[in-house]
Amino acid sequence: MELWSAVQAGGSRAKEEAEARRRSLFEDGELPPGEVKPQELAVEVDEVLVATRAPEEGRRAKLGVKLAVGYEGKEPAGKGRRRLVRRRVHAAVREAEAFFEETVADFRHIWELSAVRSWTLGSDGAGWAKQGLEYFPRALFRLDPFHLRRALRRGLGHDGEAHAQVAAAMAEGRPWEEVAALLEAAARRARGDCRRRVAELPGYLRANWAGIVGHPEARRLGAIEGQVYHVVARRMKRRGARWSGRGADHLARLLAARTNGELERFLRREGKRDAPRCASLLPEQPVRPATASEMADLEEWLRVRIPALYGPHAARPWIKHLLRELAHIGSVA
Repeated sequence: MELWSAVQAGGSRAKEEAEARRRSLFEDGELPPGEVKPQELAVEVDEVLVATRAPEEGRRAKLGVKLAVGYEGKEPAGKGRRRLVRRRVHAAVREAEAFFEETVADFRHIWELSAVRSWTLGSDGAGWAKQGLEYFPRALFRLDPFHLRRALRRGLGHDGEAHAQVAAAMAEGRPWEEVAALLEAAARRARGDCRRRVAELPGYLRANWAGIVGHPEARRLGAIEGQVYHVVARRMKRRGARWSGRGADHLARLLAARTNGELERFLRREGKRDAPRCASLLPEQPVRPATASEMADLEEWLRVRIPALYGPHAARPWIKHLLRELAHIGSVA
């Protein structure tokens, strides 16, 4: 309960700070001076559904934890690996409008957003996520490659030839009409449930077509799924975990603060410590060195009361070289 109380208090402080920054920017019109002036900035957003304690029609309801990650680019970080440059994460349980306002206000304390010349916004194509285009001017939308590949596998995984043709057409930037014709041909060949999945695919691709073929200046993204897992999902989607809206919001904010290297200032205790009371609870008790006779008695007690030293397994290495040495206590000078 002490830990739970600390998390709730720290999460509440993080929420109050985010709300104060949001009001200062969007209601009072005060622009925080960002220290860094990047030429390019990528923002990726997604939502993690976690189980709640409130039942809904006999099922466990789901609660959406929104996550945004901003970064200036990617740089090598070892063999075959890259890391995000100056990564900044924001997470909360809020409606889309308030979430994006908090995100912009948070990012403005790091970056001078007016200096950014090239914006890219990535998401899975959800309607709420595309609202971010209103908050990041001149941003080019890109559909997250993970969700694009998943949609293609679901719709065309049974038809390898159609899958390859559609993927090649998108990679080459062909017009939508050509891709639609390939999907129609695949639907005619499909049967049963496969036909239904093929029929659902054109709607998703058409709604996000601008983010698939995109502008040639739009950068390649694909970082959000890893951020979702490492920042939020690994902790909050554990088996059996159930969350209230308030508790999920507080923990999500602290998980983002930990990622940003700011966890300590939200968990810092307020007020002064009662030094005299602490001293009374833990009185000083000088340690008296053991006498030679006491050490001998202790060694004899260990020797008598550890049967493993003389049992059928006494020749095993962990007994010969570890336990036997621990049992023979020498005298202390």
